[in-house]
Amino acid sequence: MKTRIWLAVIITFGIISCGKDRFETKPQLEYLSRNTDVVEASQSLRLNIEFRDKEGDVSDTLFIVRQRLNKKSPVQLPASFYLIPDFPKTDKGEFEITLDYYDHLTTSLPAISIPGSGNPSKKEIDTLRIKIVARDLGGNKSDTLVVDNVYVKRT
Repeated sequence: MKTRIWLAVIITFGIISCGKDRFETKPQLEYLSRNTDVVEASQSLRLNIEFRDKEGDVSDTLFIVRQRLNKKSPVQLPASFYLIPDFPKTDKGEFEITLDYYDHLTTSLPAISIPGSGNPSKKEIDTLRIKIVARDLGGNKSDTLVVDNVYVKRT
């Protein structure tokens, strides 16, 4: 009797573990890499993201939220949305997302001055969290992909 119970448990776990790599109707995002941890002035941050989607219709919109985590002046900005260019339907692929220093990383985030650092004052490095959500043509939204510890040097 014990053998049958153990066999049933093993088969159940096998079925569950085989099913977790299946594609879902809502898009799935996975962080792959980035070009740098510290973004200098006039540099861009490039994020490589893998997507998976059962219908292969991820070519709609990306929503990107910037959240500054600095203790002195934390802030979460409203989501910016970017249209995804049309591409042939595919259930798996990669996005390379380029966030420009001035247009995407520091806009609407005033620099934080370091007290007592002289004149002109030095600026604190921003610590950002980038949140990304993809929406497919069917209106399905992915879970939020979070990229932590993006450091932006301020001038």
